[in-house]
Amino acid sequence: MDCRQAADIRWDQVCKQVSKVATLILMWIFVLLAVFNTAWAHAPAPAVGAKQVLEQSRRYQYQFRTGDATVLAPWVAMLEEATKAEPGNADLWYWQGYAYLALGAHSLMAQKPEDAMAAMKKGPAALMRALKLNPDHAEALSQLGGIQTLLGPVLQLPAMAPRGVAQMNRAVELAPNSIRVRLMRAFAGPNLPPELRNTANEAEDLDYLIEVAEWGTAGDYIRIMRGDLSFETGHPDLARAMYRSVEGSGSGASMDAKARLAALEKGSVPLADIKALRTSAGSQCAMCHVK
Repeated sequence: MDCRQAADIRWDQVCKQVSKVATLILMWIFVLLAVFNTAWAHAPAPAVGAKQVLEQSRRYQYQFRTGDATVLAPWVAMLEEATKAEPGNADLWYWQGYAYLALGAHSLMAQKPEDAMAAMKKGPAALMRALKLNPDHAEALSQLGGIQTLLGPVLQLPAMAPRGVAQMNRAVELAPNSIRVRLMRAFAGPNLPPELRNTANEAEDLDYLIEVAEWGTAGDYIRIMRGDLSFETGHPDLARAMYRSVEGSGSGASMDAKARLAALEKGSVPLADIKALRTSAGSQCAMCHVK
């Protein structure tokens, strides 16, 4: 998909129109994508200077994930310098977009709309620059697609969410073993309009994430989400089995699994609880991964 098609994003409207829920969802997009420490799939070996910047970006990402927002300014500054030095490196532009959007999400949460507005303009622009250099950059496609599916309804741009879904699907086609692109598509699903939601894709993504996840709180929450999806799609027995696999784990997710089982015995898992878990997963992930 031509990244120029995303040029109609009215980023100057974001800070005026994003709701509290949308802001929380936007925050977890950047926090949650660091659940599993992995390099992106099929990326070419970068130059020595770029390699050091990319490695430091991952360290900054981890620190931000654990709640250290002080890394945002040096992270963005480092990538600004790196893209000036190597303007043809799509990976550097992708990370610059990621860092700016993380800064924008944090600024929204901190009620700093002017800072958020500036970052929200620069982030997508950097991602589009990455895609101009490499139209098949899976992570840039996934990131831009996730943002568009979130903000399309907020900005009242009907074509944006379908375009975002197509970009996320293309990203999975390009890099089916990339945890980043799987996470983005899986967690965007429940926030899509019903006509755009593809529960088969969500199931595929969550199953892959369960397969590669280590046992622990993060992996347990993915299992609960898979159980939730089984319940939503009319398979309560599969949901029950997934919740039970977490119930006795002793992780931070075990209480949520017990609550799901209790609700299921009464006949239904509330949809509000299902959506709430995915919306809040970013902050919970950050907490459980520093233990």
